Amino acid sequence: MSRKAAVAVISVSVLIIALLTGALIYVIVTQRPQPEDNKTVETVETVEAVETVEEDAVDLIEELDNKTSKRPEKWYGTFESSGSVEDPKDLAKYRTKCPDVYAYIEIPGTDIGYPIAYCEDAVDPFWFTHDIDGNESDSGMIITDAVNSGDLSDTMTLIYGRSPADGTMFSQLERFRDSQFFDSHEYVNIYTDDAELVYRIYACYIDSSDHILANYDFNDPKGFEAYFDHAANVRDLGINIREEVRPSVGDHVIGLITHCDDESKRLFVLAVLDDVRY
Repeated sequence: MSRKAAVAVISVSVLIIALLTGALIYVIVTQRPQPEDNKTVETVETVEAVETVEEDAVDLIEELDNKTSKRPEKWYGTFESSGSVEDPKDLAKYRTKCPDVYAYIEIPGTDIGYPIAYCEDAVDPFWFTHDIDGNESDSGMIITDAVNSGDLSDTMTLIYGRSPADGTMFSQLERFRDSQFFDSHEYVNIYTDDAELVYRIYACYIDSSDHILANYDFNDPKGFEAYFDHAANVRDLGINIREEVRPSVGDHVIGLITHCDDESKRLFVLAVLDDVRY
């Protein structure tokens, strides 16, 4: 059963219960023995009570309908919203140039603020080596590829960006290597067409360039825990980590990944979904 159908059933059920409750009140009050002088007064009071119950039921149904119409159909619609999207992005504008854009990433306190493109080719992703106009570029775009779904719904979604000399794209992820900067900058915001997903940063470290989704099954609780055990103990003297933010089984995690001077290594910034707004 769809969410809308389920809410419709709930709405009808609430109304039926309200009407039955009102009818029961009416029967109890009108059928009990009472002095003739009080019959008219109590009958009026009973009718008013029934009308109040019905009005409350209608208000509740309207509230449910409003929440349902606003709730996104995608996976994050199962989360309760903490409020409205604070700074919505016009993704349609970016799709006029790159039809594969499906989200926008922004990291407060940095200059990182770019659309995210989905690449169906995980071996040679087009948008990783081309700009939004389709021209070859050393900067490329921020991307996810076919190893992940194109809607951030996976347990672990890997988001890639280059670190060009001009400081654009994911170059400023390097700033999270500084412990003071890491401590004072906690969040990554990702915008979709109908929601804002707020992720809290768990860790920043340098590790092997080996593809983590090839070595760990994040849909298996044991594989999930094994990777974050590894992350917490990675051999990197410059690691920064928030122990209290460690992801738990069932969480949605993003891994922001960029190149290092050592081509056998990659810089990782991991963050866990903390809030949803729509």
